[in-house]
This record gives sequence, C-alpha cells and structure tokens, in this order.
Amino acid sequence: MTGKLKPDLVLRTGLGLVFVYAGVMSFLSPENWIGFVPQWVGGIVSPELFLSVHAGFEIILGLALIVGILLPAASLIAFLDMFALLIFYGIDEVTFRDLGLLAAALALYLLTASSNKT
Repeated sequence: MTGKLKPDLVLRTGLGLVFVYAGVMSFLSPENWIGFVPQWVGGIVSPELFLSVHAGFEIILGLALIVGILLPAASLIAFLDMFALLIFYGIDEVTFRDLGLLAAALALYLLTASSNKT
C-alpha cells in the first residue's frame, strides 16, 4: 500500500481538523460560539467556562484523531460529542453538516474498532 492514501487517514485527518478548528476558534472568538452552549448549562456552570473547557477538549480530541492516538476511543468520543450537539443544540440550517460529521466519526470508529480485534 505504499504511495496510496488510506481511507482511515483521510477520515481521521478531516474529522480531527474540524474539532481542532472549532476548539481554536472558540478560544479566539468566544462571542461567536457561546450561542451553541445549551441554556441549561448556565444552571450548572458559567457558559463561558463550559465553552473554554469544551474548546480544550475539542482541540485534544482533534489532535488525537489526526495523530492516530487511541483511534477507536477517540472516534467514539467524537461520535458522542456530535450526537450530544444534535440532541442538546437541536436541528437548524447546518444540521446536515453535523450529520455528516456524526457519520464520519461512526465510520472511523467502525473501521478502527474492527481492525483492533485481531
């Protein structure tokens, strides 16, 4: 397979870059991202703190996907994060994008989880 682009590398890099981008932009322009924090979170912790913690989590998760660290776990966590976004934020004009990312994370999980069962 030398010289061929591997599908799992494309999936994990693309998915990882999405998470890194979202995390970095949440730090750089929190006012553009604070609206994605569900209102009920404010009853538990400040939305700003939640956004900062989640941004750090997304950067770490994205880097884990890109580098290939613990891929079955990282891709499953990415899937669950996207699923939570759909559940807690809801359906809107860009849900199609979130569904694509959700499917990509699930596909990566299925690819990596099955390849680790040898």
